[in-house]
Amino acid sequence: MKKHLLLLLGLVLALQMPLLTACSDDDDDDVATSDVPQAVLTAFAAKYPEATNVKWEKELETYKAEYYNADHNEVDVWFSPDGTWLRTATDLLPTALPEAVQQYVATNYPDRSIDDCDLIEIPGASYYLLELEKGGAADLYLKLTADGELIP
Repeated sequence: MKKHLLLLLGLVLALQMPLLTACSDDDDDDVATSDVPQAVLTAFAAKYPEATNVKWEKELETYKAEYYNADHNEVDVWFSPDGTWLRTATDLLPTALPEAVQQYVATNYPDRSIDDCDLIEIPGASYYLLELEKGGAADLYLKLTADGELIP
């Protein structure tokens, strides 16, 4: 009887293993470069010729390129399927923010620290997206221009 229970348990575990590994894969939106539309690849190469080791993802109806720039910052770039550039987000260290942005935070939120910051570039504009944290309080998100002006 004990042998049968062990055999049954082993069989159940063996059958569950493919399900467990399939559920743990969080990269199911990754796409091979060969599956990215040529218009997107061409537009990306023209806009970011220095990019290497690019990984692609498909998010809804857009294509996102991920790579690290020369400053070792992660850069995410979104394109529509026809190759139209939509947005770029570059991760930054808080010390890389413009002085006016750092000063705005220090003056207006002296009890919070910058947890995450990105330079967001969209057609015709750019801004800094900041995540401010304070122990136990909800995170606060701000959009600021390079001049330290708050964007509502």
